Amino acid sequence: MFSKSVQRLSSSVRMTKRFSSGSEGATAASGSFGQKEKAIENQWARAHDAEKLQLLRDAIGKQEKDTASLKKNLAELEKKHASTK
Repeated sequence: MFSKSVQRLSSSVRMTKRFSSGSEGATAASGSFGQKEKAIENQWARAHDAEKLQLLRDAIGKQEKDTASLKKNLAELEKKHASTK
């Protein structure tokens, strides 16, 4: 009984080795399809990064406007405070 189990196990291991070796059934990473897929992924990544950068630039622009407004208000308050002394 035990020897039959060992035989089955060893034959399945040999079968697995036989099917997993070699370049048969090449993956998408090989050949022109893989290159095209990589190019599409890179294009998407660049577009995604450009979108994020634009959002950050917009946020910085808004923050700069807010900062300028606060500086203006501060200058007015300082001027008003200096004239009351």
